[in-house]
Amino acid sequence: MRQLITLWEKVLGTPPSEQQFLIWLESHSSEVVRYGILQTAAKNQTMGGTMSDDHRIRFASKVMLTRSARRDDQAANREQLRQEFGNMGAESNPQETRSCEQ
Repeated sequence: MRQLITLWEKVLGTPPSEQQFLIWLESHSSEVVRYGILQTAAKNQTMGGTMSDDHRIRFASKVMLTRSARRDDQAANREQLRQEFGNMGAESNPQETRSCEQ
């Protein structure tokens, strides 16, 4: 957690409370929290550094929620594909069938 707070300090200035970081880390991986901080820093920079502290926290939270949701969706899609294609035998794969015929 200390590394994430230090990152926030470096790229955004005064960090939110440690409690906020604990909330984020209970809901998201540290990688997602880091991504949220960096995206917030980029947004703040495009706005000329005018984001309020509240806006920074809310923006970072939204980025983290979106990133985590996207990762969950992708994991579900991968699992569904694994189940669908995992149930197919070599007979269903023309490439494997061709190599068996040779």
